[in-house]
Amino acid sequence: MAKVMITGIGGGFGRPTALALLEKGHAVAGSVRNRQGRNAGTVAELEAAGARIVELDITETASTEVGVAEANAALGGLDVLFNNAGIGSYGIQELMSPEDMARVFDVNVMGVQRVMRAALPHMRAQGAGTVLYTSSLIGRIATPFYGTYSASKWALEAIAECYRTELSGFGIERMLDLNA
Repeated sequence: MAKVMITGIGGGFGRPTALALLEKGHAVAGSVRNRQGRNAGTVAELEAAGARIVELDITETASTEVGVAEANAALGGLDVLFNNAGIGSYGIQELMSPEDMARVFDVNVMGVQRVMRAALPHMRAQGAGTVLYTSSLIGRIATPFYGTYSASKWALEAIAECYRTELSGFGIERMLDLNA
């Protein structure tokens, strides 16, 4: 049985991944920015299935550190980290404000870095772990109207590749999910 943390468990690939893992007997903790509002139904469903849900905003370092620590404590360790939280962006590149671009990068790139900095000490301490990332095919090719999103996923690809090398000596592996 693996102990798995999934960021962004409330949407996209997070929810179905969590439910499939729980069905196979794995322990799952996941993060949402807010348990209330649009996430309330999904949080209730996932908790009823056995997931432990923590509030965690990957755009805030303190929130990320607390959320990862809570997930690690709830699971009694951390075997797998699935960096799934992210946002999309679509539009004419010229009309994208620097603030809009910064928001996408803050979630898709810096958010992953915040989670990694919070989770990796736990994995290094146990001498093993697996890190997964939700990336995108347009993290490898450029497509009109997806410039900002594509650029954020290219950056994620580079970070993931560097982590692969940097963490290999600690027994920590990485995998990319290019299905987003």
